[in-house]
Amino acid sequence: MGNIGLGHHIVGEYFRLRLGVIACRVGGAKQNGYICLVQSFIFYKAKYNMPFTIKILGSGSAAPLKGRHHSAQLVTVNQQHYLIDCGEGTQYRLIEGKTNLNKIAVIFISHLHGDHTLGLVGLISTMSLLSRKNDLKIYSPVGLSELIVEHFRISKTVLDFDLQVIEVHGNTKHQVYEDENVKVLAFPLVHGVETYGYWLEEKPRLRNLIKEKIAHLTVEEMGLLKNGHNVYDSNGEVKYALEEYTHPQPKCLSYAYCSDTMFSKKVIEAVRSCDWLYHEATYLEAHVERAVNNQHATAKQAATVAKEAGVQKLLIGHLSSRYENFDAHLAEAMKEFSNTFPATEGKVFSLL
Repeated sequence: MGNIGLGHHIVGEYFRLRLGVIACRVGGAKQNGYICLVQSFIFYKAKYNMPFTIKILGSGSAAPLKGRHHSAQLVTVNQQHYLIDCGEGTQYRLIEGKTNLNKIAVIFISHLHGDHTLGLVGLISTMSLLSRKNDLKIYSPVGLSELIVEHFRISKTVLDFDLQVIEVHGNTKHQVYEDENVKVLAFPLVHGVETYGYWLEEKPRLRNLIKEKIAHLTVEEMGLLKNGHNVYDSNGEVKYALEEYTHPQPKCLSYAYCSDTMFSKKVIEAVRSCDWLYHEATYLEAHVERAVNNQHATAKQAATVAKEAGVQKLLIGHLSSRYENFDAHLAEAMKEFSNTFPATEGKVFSLL
């Protein structure tokens, strides 16, 4: 079922095959087959149109505090998990949230500073202990494979699954990953080491049928329409037009992740018009000189990026341990961009 929606030929074959199987199970009656398929189809629709969510696992900077762990976020699209950064203790945060570790398909690492990577070896080891069989892909700047391989070589660890570390390169925004749920683009950030932000954009969702018009349609015809295709008759003429039988295509939602980085006009262009933006806000504007020296950003600068890029909502995090809470950062950011939220650990944000 995972390939449904990639093309009308696949969809058509799926419905023809399933119709035959289900019809046999209910006694060969074609109409009964249609009824069962409609029920199955409705279930699949509900599963496919699941929310696009972001769970904050860690929002601290280099020195952690109680309640602020090292950077990590779990992005979920259509029930598929994607992990962004993996600071120390990430697997504990995932386990606390009852996340199945082996359901994480891909990991994206922004850069190789320890507060973004020190949880990786432990997480990978636990996945193997939990009998993971599916491949795990990790996208990262150059050097991560050396760190992982050397650790497992010294500890004589043998994984039960294939681990692929794909190096991210480039000075421009470019696509690095794609599956049936999302496409992911990387773009350079401005930090002391090679660092990338990530843009995650969901694939087009199933279209919603206009209920008042579909009573006479077959399940196969409904499937074609929902997946964005016109229905044609035997002469190649349009029998049911997509625009007449479905509601407008829902907007594909997007999320941009920027940690760590200085304020940069190039970053503004890279995240332009995204729905939600996470931007580091390590310092307050009162400490802007320290931010420049350490190649980080202030809350005001993060909000300026959001405002100038025309994003819908802003999450700020990666606070220095000198600050006990988000209060001052949130107040500073909201003066520039009112739709700002703190990346509070454990909180789940829905893009829908």
